[in-house]
Amino acid sequence: MADASKVIHVRNVGHEISENDLLQLFQPFGVITKLVMLRAKNQALLQMQDVPSAINAMQFYTNVQPTIRGRNVYVQFSSHQELTTMDQNAQGRGDEPNRILLVTIHHMLYPITVEVLHQVFSPHGFVEKIVTFQKSAGFQALIQYQGHQNAISARTSLQGRNIYDGCCQLDIQFSNLDELQVHYNNDRSRDFTNPNLPTEQKGRSSQHPGYGDAGVGFPQVGIARFMV
Repeated sequence: MADASKVIHVRNVGHEISENDLLQLFQPFGVITKLVMLRAKNQALLQMQDVPSAINAMQFYTNVQPTIRGRNVYVQFSSHQELTTMDQNAQGRGDEPNRILLVTIHHMLYPITVEVLHQVFSPHGFVEKIVTFQKSAGFQALIQYQGHQNAISARTSLQGRNIYDGCCQLDIQFSNLDELQVHYNNDRSRDFTNPNLPTEQKGRSSQHPGYGDAGVGFPQVGIARFMV
């Protein structure tokens, strides 16, 4: 057996097995920081936050055969001690996992409100706060989950997907912020842990310090057919 490593090598990963399936198999043992699907080889490389987390997972699956969608998968320590940029595909860029996601929306042909973003991201865990704003990169949003693993799962599943058919593509990174500050509950910002916040006062600046101009000026529209 290879020396203990925080990188776990998974074999017999069929095409019916998704990234989320692997996340669910290993997330009870700790935070998963990177995931690489080697589809051509029916394998995957998965990096835990630290070596003890990986050891716990390996010890458990030494006594219990891991099975995903009726298929036995086989795990061992990888010869890699760390997944580098060269090892990774689009699922992992090597940035530090955080419970806050920075989302940039490309090809935005339809308005995107807090309600739209909440509907897209809430299936992956409890969304605590959302702040949207306009910057030079385009329309962006900060989305704060209750836990790191929720954010990792959302990024793995939604990165590169379209909100609407053929447009509103999601580009998701981990933010370096520790906590979002939300002052108003409206179409541009929302604190789901504090429903008693006021809506924005008329004539008051809509800027959120440190985030950018949240006054995008789009009318609220109904939710169209989501592609995510």
